Amino acid sequence: MRSRPVILFTALSVLTVGLFLLDLAVGAVRIPVGDVWAALTGGDCPRTTAKIVLNIRLIKAVVALLAGAALSVSGLQMQTLFRNPLAGPYVLGISSGASLGV
Repeated sequence: MRSRPVILFTALSVLTVGLFLLDLAVGAVRIPVGDVWAALTGGDCPRTTAKIVLNIRLIKAVVALLAGAALSVSGLQMQTLFRNPLAGPYVLGISSGASLGV
């Protein structure tokens, strides 16, 4: 029974890395995943490709990954603080405040 969480964590980690690489490959200029990998590891790839991947797409992808992690941690903290596994953003009025800004 203990191996199920390990398998799930491994599968989700592989999926995250795969989607991260796909995010770096897809855009206005399509770049093959092999070239993305070469740009990340310092391999042989066109200079333009390396600049696009490292200077533009990598920063956006890392920020998106960190923002998603921060949002999930904040949701976990809110559920822990209120000791309610169903606590949502409506508990503190966060959703109402967000609609005020729109």
